[in-house]
Parts: sequence; C-alpha cells; structure tokens
Amino acid sequence: MCDSDRLNSVFLDYGASKVDNFWDADVFILNTCSVRMQSEQKAFSYLGRIEEFKRQNSNMKIVVMGCMAERLGYSIKKRFKSVDLVIGTKDIDSSVSKIIDLCYLKKPFKKMNFNVNFRSEIVKHITIMKGCNNYCSYCVVPFVRGIEKSFNSSTIIKKCSLVVKNGVREIIFFGQNVNSYKYGNVDFSLLLRNVASIKDLERIRFMTNHPKDLSDNLINVISESSKICSHIHLPMQSASNKILQAMDRKYTYEYYLNLIEKLRFAVPNISITTDIIVGFPGETDKDFEYTLNAVKNIRFSGLYVFKYSPRPNTKAFKMIDNVSKTEKKKRHTIILKESNKISAEIVLKMLGNKYQVLIEKIDGGFMEAKTKSGHKIFLKINKKYYGKILNVVIKEVKGNSLFGDVID
Repeated sequence: MCDSDRLNSVFLDYGASKVDNFWDADVFILNTCSVRMQSEQKAFSYLGRIEEFKRQNSNMKIVVMGCMAERLGYSIKKRFKSVDLVIGTKDIDSSVSKIIDLCYLKKPFKKMNFNVNFRSEIVKHITIMKGCNNYCSYCVVPFVRGIEKSFNSSTIIKKCSLVVKNGVREIIFFGQNVNSYKYGNVDFSLLLRNVASIKDLERIRFMTNHPKDLSDNLINVISESSKICSHIHLPMQSASNKILQAMDRKYTYEYYLNLIEKLRFAVPNISITTDIIVGFPGETDKDFEYTLNAVKNIRFSGLYVFKYSPRPNTKAFKMIDNVSKTEKKKRHTIILKESNKISAEIVLKMLGNKYQVLIEKIDGGFMEAKTKSGHKIFLKINKKYYGKILNVVIKEVKGNSLFGDVID
C-alpha cells in the first residue's frame, strides 16, 4: 500500500491522473504481494487479463512491482511477454525514473522525496521502516524485503509536519514490525510522543506489531496520548505453544494473553485485532481447538485468518505440509464464523452510544467516518464536515455496518 501511495504521489506530481478502467490507461502498475501463494496466483490472473487489453492497445505499458517482483524477478517477463518493467521491493526508489521514462513523461525527473505535494488527503500512510529480522518459519518477508531498517526519525517527523500542513488529520505508521523501530536513541515510543506533539494532527495509528516487541513503555504511551488511537493490530497466529514454537514466533500463548490483559487494563476501551494461520504443518485438532478457544475468550474486534501456504526459502517450506486442503478450509471457515459472530455482538453494543469520529471520505451517498477504535460509521453527506472531528450517535446497525447522525 505504501509503495503504491508513494508512486501515486510522484505520478500526480507529473500531472498524471488515475483512471477507472484498463481501456483508458497508458500504464498499468501491478503492486504485488508474496506472503501467500494465493496472492501470487491473483497477480498472475491480473496479468493474464491485462495482456488481452495490451494486444488491442500496444502503447500500454505494464509494470510489475512489489514482493512477488522481488522474489521472481525476470522470470515474470519470461512468462508474460507483455510486461515492460519489473521492480523489486529493494529497487523501488532507484527505479522510479525508469517508470517515468517508460511512460514518456517529459517533466525533468525529480528524485522522490518527502517534499512531494500531498494535496488534500485526510488520512496519510507513512512508512517508518522496512524489512524484518524475525524470520518466522512460514514468512517470506525477510527474503523479499530484506533485513530491518528504521528510517531517520527527524525526516519522519518533518514529513508528518508537512502532510499535516497540507490537510492531513490522521497519520498511519507502517512497517513490518513498527514496535521494533529504532533510529539512534529514538525508539517507537519516543517517535510516537514526538509526532503526537505536532499541532493540528488529530490522530495516530500504526501497524503491524510483533508481540515480542510490545513493551510496557509503548502501552503507556498509547494510554497517555489522546492522539494515539485506541486500536492495535497484534498478530497471534496460533494459541498452541507447540505451533508457535514451530512458527518461530518467540513467545508463548500465555505471554500473548498477558499482553492483552495489560492493554485492556491501560486502555479499557481498546479495540484489538489479530492475524491467525490455520493448517500449519503439524497442527492437530487439539492445536486448532486451542486457537478457537482463544478467539472466543479474547473476543477480538476483528481478525484476518489465513490457510497456511508453503513459501519458498522459509524453514516451514521444508516441513511436511500434512494438513489437507479440505481440513484447512474447514478450520478457516470455523474461525471466520466465530469471529464474525463476535464482531457483530461488539458493534450491536455500540447502538445508541455516542462516539467521536473523523470524517475521512465522501463516497456514494454517505460520508465515511471512523472512531478511534477503528470502527467505520456511515453518515448523511454534509461536505462542510469533511476532515472534521465530530460527535455522532449510532442510530442503526446492519450486519457489521454502523449508521449514525451528527450531534450538533
């Protein structure tokens, strides 16, 4: 997402614009993921579709970037002759000029930096680090994103100040593991404190977090700062200690549960979301039952559940993938059903209550707002409210969707 956002800023700076369909596009940029096999299969499917359009529009340029591009490299061009350029994650900054040249944009190339005109965005994603040092046994990220590197804290703060001056009201920090951020003597907790002091910045979010690096100091910062949103994404992956050890997650379920208790004590209304992998090699019915019970007991506000997918170069790739596809699908369905049930119960309890929200976008017939806990609320359109912090009352719940009215 952040790589796409950065490229989008550059293209806008050159006077380019987004289009809604393939027919109107001069260049098609596919930003890929390689974390799961399904993600790569979707990317191949997209490339197959866009090839058909290029046969009828030979002037269209096709660029493939991101993690899959890093992992597979030139073999993508061998498989899809229509692809003009492949850019890996480690080459994104140095290759922007190649994309500009490819698209015949004649404005003198300007190295992408933090002084790009960000225009009138309300929410801005900012990458504060790249890479990962954890080497979880199932994860390909360290191989396609490289080792962990934290970006200059002063530069990050300057960028945050710049985007706020340009109308941004919420900043979302991104990184493979933001809570291990460290630049000189500035750790993630101190970075959050410094950014929270920026005038006119209303909210700060961040993701994603590794449980082993979630310190008491960071929990205190979340509790003390009114600008840091009461939501954290804390991947659990499994509640079986046997599976966590096989995943090289470097914590036990008991340690994870203690973090949940600390967070809820410090920030009583905090919304906690998570990631779960089902069908990891060696996961028995009993191991899965531990995870299902954890979902029921912790009551996450939401979760992403994934069926284990072997990825080349990882330790788990050498393990025997002994959970059948049928069983993975079954476990995936069970977790998702339980999660949806809990999420519905949580949002139903919000009915009739008042919340402070930020109006983030106007889409269709509604304004889309978000609470500090990360819940979306749809409101009747009034353009004067765009980008404002307002108080609303929840009037209606449809499934997991919330509808409210502005309180004068």
